[in-house]
Amino acid sequence: MNKFALTSTIAAAFCLPVAAEMNSPQSARHVLSLNDVEITALIDDVSIITGYTFVLHPDVRRVKVTVMSQAPMSTEDVFQVFLSTLRVHGFAAVPAGKGVYRIIPEQAAIGEAGQRAAGPNTFITEVMRLNNFNAIEAAQMVKPLIDAQGQVIANANSNTLVVVDYASNMPRLRELVAGLESSDTAKMETVSLRNIPAKEMEGILNDLLGQSENGAASNFEVAASASSNAVVVRGNELKIAQAVRISQQLDSTDPVRDTLRVIPLANSTAEEIVPILEKLAQTMSGQAAPGAELQKTATIAHHAPTNSLVISATPDTLLSMERVVAALDQRRAQVLVEAIIVEISDDTARELGVEFLLSGTDGTVPLLSTNFNNNIVNLLGFTGAVSGGDVFTDTGLQEGALNSLLNLEGGNFGVGGESGDTLFGAIVTAVEEDTESQVLSKPFSMVLDNGTSSLVVGQEVPITTGETLGDDNSNPFRTVEREQVGIKLDVTPRISSDDTIRMSIYQEVSSIFGTVNSESSDLITNTREIATDVLVDDGEILVIGGLIEQDDARVAEQVPFLGDLPLLGNLFRSEGKGLQRTNLMVFIRPTIVRDRQSAQDVTQRNYNYIRAEELLRTGEEISTIDNFLNEVLGTTPLNE
Repeated sequence: MNKFALTSTIAAAFCLPVAAEMNSPQSARHVLSLNDVEITALIDDVSIITGYTFVLHPDVRRVKVTVMSQAPMSTEDVFQVFLSTLRVHGFAAVPAGKGVYRIIPEQAAIGEAGQRAAGPNTFITEVMRLNNFNAIEAAQMVKPLIDAQGQVIANANSNTLVVVDYASNMPRLRELVAGLESSDTAKMETVSLRNIPAKEMEGILNDLLGQSENGAASNFEVAASASSNAVVVRGNELKIAQAVRISQQLDSTDPVRDTLRVIPLANSTAEEIVPILEKLAQTMSGQAAPGAELQKTATIAHHAPTNSLVISATPDTLLSMERVVAALDQRRAQVLVEAIIVEISDDTARELGVEFLLSGTDGTVPLLSTNFNNNIVNLLGFTGAVSGGDVFTDTGLQEGALNSLLNLEGGNFGVGGESGDTLFGAIVTAVEEDTESQVLSKPFSMVLDNGTSSLVVGQEVPITTGETLGDDNSNPFRTVEREQVGIKLDVTPRISSDDTIRMSIYQEVSSIFGTVNSESSDLITNTREIATDVLVDDGEILVIGGLIEQDDARVAEQVPFLGDLPLLGNLFRSEGKGLQRTNLMVFIRPTIVRDRQSAQDVTQRNYNYIRAEELLRTGEEISTIDNFLNEVLGTTPLNE
């Protein structure tokens, strides 16, 4: 019977049942009877019965199939028989949309397996986590039960299995993994020690049993209890027995002979640990029970070149001292302390004044004049200098007037002269000054926990402290002290268990304001100082002090009564206004640095900043800092 005749026969036979199937799926029944026909004939029939659309891989057309059924089947049963037939011949149907399936080889279907099963003959992916059994060993046991085209992958880091197989095979695989994962495969045992420290035994057992032969993580764990000097081991029965046997054998050393220990220190200084152990040894030797034999006092010394402790004591004392040393010899955290100093100031000043003079040239007293303190012009000398007369030549007032004119600021308008026997002069002074400044600085330093860091950035300025002139100015001498002017930061951090940092801070910012006056070389210095103890969380910014100040000043001088006259009174008065506003804030930001990576991160951040500043200033593509590190220090630049 050829393919075409068979297909036509089945189509005719199932024409009415298919219509019924669409209306009532439960009542329709179908019988398949195909013998060595091309698989496309079966696909055509199944497409008619189910209403699904199938997209075929080129390799599908070369396959012949045989399907025989005696009992009638529902539409769903027909589809499952169809999927089973595909599975027998190495193909799979992969959903590609609503009512659409792609028929492709099983190898290609593996990569498209989802996590939900559309039926027993579809590929699915499942992740199985193991808690008590090694994933690599479990994969070796599961692989023989998986379909030829299925896959199993073990992840040693997370101790999980990733399984891709037919949905019908998954229950059996789950049951196998559950059997391997049963609690009977993992046991736990506690081993008490008398002579060997628990921490040392933990390291030995981990080195011997903690790794499997292929380098993957082994199903074995060990934890040390320093307080009870015992180790707790967990794993399968074989490794538990090995761990107990090794621990007991190593711990069977005669304690009488084990009275000497050399302990190298990694983080602490041996010289600082010795006094602590000596006090501990004295306390332990004095705690003997009444009537008991006095214990021999421990002997403790240190070897500075190797930073090691040498202890001779009884076994019990040795164990106690080793626990104390292990607790003290921990890597200390560091703290990067960054102080941010912000100072913004604004000074404004305004002066306006009028002075005038009317006098005789024959040496008589001036008839009328005004002179105010905030004006530095010698008006009498100024008038004489402008007049050009000889009356003031011998008095030196001309020279004084000219010197005062050199120091004037702002706008100055004046007139002066001589008319007959009358000397007259007038000057108007107007000054407006506005000074704004903004100072930002960020001193920072790295310091060990409970250590003290001191940072000074500035200059030493000579300050006169004394001066002596002898008789007739003979043997004069001056005493001078040098004072540091700049930025100082002293800080002592203490890290608590919850990463809160208590800091003792001394912060000083000083600068030179100028000289006392134009005739003196003595200096005036500005000082801003903060000394305080604060609590700050790791990485947070806290304001530790500051100053917000505003100083308003108004100076008004006038001739009594005349200065109060409307309009005309401006000729008889001088006014000055000043405003000084200062905003000073000091912030602190500590960052805990516990390990190598954290230290590299903060170093990288500051290195990138200073490198970017250089590249921005020079406009070059290569930083001289990178070249310096590479050529002089022989190391790779931090930005690589």
